[in-house]
Amino acid sequence: MTKLYPTHVQPRRRNALKPEDLDKLGQAVLTLAKELWVVKDRQTVTEAVLAKRGIDIGEEISLFQPDEKLEARLAAERQELVKKLMQDLTGEYEPLS
Repeated sequence: MTKLYPTHVQPRRRNALKPEDLDKLGQAVLTLAKELWVVKDRQTVTEAVLAKRGIDIGEEISLFQPDEKLEARLAAERQELVKKLMQDLTGEYEPLS
């Protein structure tokens, strides 16, 4: 079995966060928290509205398999979120249109 880091190779080390990176990291965490809250809020409201109408969707959501069109949409939205986070981490934003 091959070792992950053979004795003749030095493991890569991450650069530690520099003090000037903390604001960027904080902004990225806030961006992620805002996005997560929107999703949680909408999901909870959706499930409550449906439950009020006698429809329990919890298990169906767990078992659901998206079609190609929905999977493409989810992938695009996932990439957009990662892009926002990376912009916050690097401080490099695209110009406003």
